[in-house]
Amino acid sequence: MIDPGFPWGSNNPTRPQRVIVAACIATVAVLILAREYARDPAFHSDFGLAWFGASALLHGSDPYLGPGAAFNWGRPFLYPGTALVAAIPFAALSEKAASMTFLWISAFLLGYGVTTGSWHRLPMFVTEAFASSARLAQWSMLLTAAVFIPWLAFFTAVKPQAGLPVLAGSSSRVAIRAAVIGGVVLVIVSLILLPSWPGEWWTAMRTAERLTPHIMRLGGPFVLLVLLRWRRWEAWLVLTLACMPQTWGWYNVLMLLTIPATYREAVVLALVSAGGAILTGFIVDPNTAESFEKGIGAVQVATAFLPATLVVLRRPNDGATPVWLEWIMRRGNPNPGRITR
Repeated sequence: MIDPGFPWGSNNPTRPQRVIVAACIATVAVLILAREYARDPAFHSDFGLAWFGASALLHGSDPYLGPGAAFNWGRPFLYPGTALVAAIPFAALSEKAASMTFLWISAFLLGYGVTTGSWHRLPMFVTEAFASSARLAQWSMLLTAAVFIPWLAFFTAVKPQAGLPVLAGSSSRVAIRAAVIGGVVLVIVSLILLPSWPGEWWTAMRTAERLTPHIMRLGGPFVLLVLLRWRRWEAWLVLTLACMPQTWGWYNVLMLLTIPATYREAVVLALVSAGGAILTGFIVDPNTAESFEKGIGAVQVATAFLPATLVVLRRPNDGATPVWLEWIMRRGNPNPGRITR
């Protein structure tokens, strides 16, 4: 969709222009991560966990031995074995080099994907959601890119709570096939390398008290209003993302910034979510872990999920339909040649 309200020049990006812009975005992302390494020599990125797990698998050891096991992380190892297999191509690099390389690729793909057909979603790159994704080299950036580049759904099994919302809203059969193929490949290889990982991972997940769906946070049930637009792909992306168990990290709302259809919507969502991130510094007490987590979760609902819900509700209950929903509608329609809107 080309947004005629884009304020700067022609809103019709060419492929070379998109490549240049994506490369600039990726470079900025890496500079953000490099600053974290420069500030703290003991810093570990989130991708560093997967890198460590991949190295452990290749050396025949078990990364699920417990909090801080050989990695000085101090918390349960929550990545599934599928993420460790996906990180194996980076295992030959140092953690810092691996994280920066992974981040550059992820940010490039996201920048290239969101500029498909229009520049209007660029405001998402000046938000805390993007900055925190870069600071931690998060998988969520790569999976957000899958909203626009369907074959990236191959990595859904790496981080299901970020990948399943993409599939729930996807109108691309390529995405569904890629997710199935990727899931089968990653699961099989991970089981060959470490047959015990599903049980160990599940035990770690059960002990993680930080994972709470946004729909269960203060104000979260109002996200259910998107079901009034149940025929639209954005409604299912927002709803499914709200139902996934998540930490309090702002990177978890990055995917919501893909739903604007106009530059004005993109600016509003970016400003409100960025304002929410700033607001948490004033109203959330970082000294109490439980109140900190609950406070940030409530702010994210108020400044990211509910604004996204309102954006969806402003649209008619018609448009691109998710593949799975289209299949159900066809099966329930006595005339298979036509889907009743």
